[in-house]
Amino acid sequence: MQANSRPRRRKAARDSQTSLGTVVLTLLAGALLTVTTGMVALTKLEQFGPAVGNILVIRPDAEARDRWTVDATVIGGLTSGLPDEATGRRCALAPGVMARTGGSLVIEARRLSRPPLYRVHWSGGHTEEGRADCGTTADLILERIALMRLTNAVGGFGRGLSLIGP
Repeated sequence: MQANSRPRRRKAARDSQTSLGTVVLTLLAGALLTVTTGMVALTKLEQFGPAVGNILVIRPDAEARDRWTVDATVIGGLTSGLPDEATGRRCALAPGVMARTGGSLVIEARRLSRPPLYRVHWSGGHTEEGRADCGTTADLILERIALMRLTNAVGGFGRGLSLIGP
């Protein structure tokens, strides 16, 4: 009787080790799948934002009172790249000042770096009072958060929904 019980115990021990190994491997596979899915989702979220070709229209409004500004970097020359050709000169975009005469920002290019950068073309009235003014026309580099702040201040691109993002 003892001879028969030993093989059963060994087989039961092997079965429990196999079950434990299967459970551990299943949990590891699930964790790996979760991490991979999370990384893909973060990568996709990083691409969220305005698209090339979007136009931010700032309608004339003599009573605009926004007092905050967004910093931009001026690009020298009409070339197709992004920050590599920036002059290093900084200027400011103030929605309250820009809305006095109106104008538009056209997104010409974007770089999905950290932070994402956008090359935009401004055309309209002055962007700020004083020395920080970008002028009535300028090619600029904006970070995504700055562009999103401007977009939300004027109610979105064209007449569509406002974009909300980081």
